[in-house]
Amino acid sequence: MSENTENHTIHLLREMRDEMRAFRSEVSGRFDGVDERLNETNTRIDGLTHMMTLLAAHSGTLEDRVSALEEGEA
Repeated sequence: MSENTENHTIHLLREMRDEMRAFRSEVSGRFDGVDERLNETNTRIDGLTHMMTLLAAHSGTLEDRVSALEEGEA
């Protein structure tokens, strides 16, 4: 192999390495964004679950009060 061919091969390999690094960085950045959105979604779901639990407990109390009122009227 001539020195020119070896230099060209080394140059191409370095370009490929740089492209792989850039691609890895881009993909990593995208996954970071996905992770942030998933964390936000999980936080919202946790909040909604908490609110639904409170509403269910409050709803049961209201149903008991309505039943007691209805029994008193009957």
